[in-house]
Amino acid sequence: MKLKLICFLIYFSLQFCDAQKSVVSKTEWLANHAIEVKSISVENTDFSDLENLKNLLKDKQIVLLGEQSHGGGSTYSAKVRLVKFLHQEMGFEVMAFESGMYDCAKIARQMELGSTLIKEKTNSMFYMYSNSTEIEPLFNYIDAHKNTETPLLFTGMDSQHTGEKSQSSMLNDLASFLNMHNSKIPNTENWQLFIKKTNEIFKMQRTITNTEKLLFYKTLEDIKKQLITIPSTNTNLLEDTNFWLQIMASITSQAKRYWGDIDDIDRDRQMADNMSWLINNPFKGKKVIIWAHNFHIAKKVDNIKPMGYYLKKEFNKKMYSIGFIGYEGAYIDFVSGKNKKIKKPKKGSLEYSIKNTGIKNAIVDFNNLFNGGLWLKKPLEGRLANFNTYKAIYPDIFDGIFYIEQTTPTIQK
Repeated sequence: MKLKLICFLIYFSLQFCDAQKSVVSKTEWLANHAIEVKSISVENTDFSDLENLKNLLKDKQIVLLGEQSHGGGSTYSAKVRLVKFLHQEMGFEVMAFESGMYDCAKIARQMELGSTLIKEKTNSMFYMYSNSTEIEPLFNYIDAHKNTETPLLFTGMDSQHTGEKSQSSMLNDLASFLNMHNSKIPNTENWQLFIKKTNEIFKMQRTITNTEKLLFYKTLEDIKKQLITIPSTNTNLLEDTNFWLQIMASITSQAKRYWGDIDDIDRDRQMADNMSWLINNPFKGKKVIIWAHNFHIAKKVDNIKPMGYYLKKEFNKKMYSIGFIGYEGAYIDFVSGKNKKIKKPKKGSLEYSIKNTGIKNAIVDFNNLFNGGLWLKKPLEGRLANFNTYKAIYPDIFDGIFYIEQTTPTIQK
């Protein structure tokens, strides 16, 4: 009996030591391989702490920057600083936001005509970005560089249009474009129904009768057929046939999603299609930064295919997605409009393991998990969206992550 007890204690002791060794090895691996980010302040222009990113991203044409929620001010500040680094130190030339494709094209056109992003963004970009005090330095930065030899060009890829410019200008611009090419569609009876229902969609109103739906879809198809016959001029986006074809595809997706004819995830498929068109046409050959929610930039989430899935499939090694995670703090929950406290993560989670290193902010690359990093290729608890725990193999979701120990809520104007 005593021998059995001794054997059990020895076995238990060895198991405990192995467990301790496992925890230590995770901490040591992260401490040795994470890129420590000394500052997430937009005012800090000493980018020496980000120097290692030059080697990591040297062959990348597209870098996607995520966010766990649309309400984290510290995440926004970190992203603004990272955008400045990518623009100044690595030659990235385009800033693409998760906002309506037409709204952003209209903003960019107004900027070309002498206006500013800081003025034109109001009520046209998605409000959580447009009204964020933490992102405002980036808008000012883009304005300050727009007439230089190295501007940071502004665009958007979202297939969902809810901005003021979509509501006030899109259909007038479309009618003008069609009339310029002798189209009769803006003079048809169905055009008025098309205007009415499209404006309702832009205001996120979802009521429709079966008769209205049939006429709406018929008008959309008639517009697409007409556009296909018009040669592309490749002047500015608002006078480009293929741009309007992307917008019609976006309206189709938005309408079908709102009316329950397709799954809501089609938004991401169309976002990816819009982004692909932008990268391969007006911004061909340019290095692009994409700013969106963690979910949209993900390479996959279970069996779901977000925007990042399609872009990774097309651009493969030219693309790098960075998800953002946090340990504790608070963020704005835009459903309730109130600050929401972040629960501390569980022991053994991705955030917990990074916290143990003592590093406050860090970037961890998932593509080179050598010398003890293979534990990251196993299911691990982490925070994918809205700081909710989600168990997954995170290198399958992102190419890397940006860890922020203390999340602060965004301050909205």
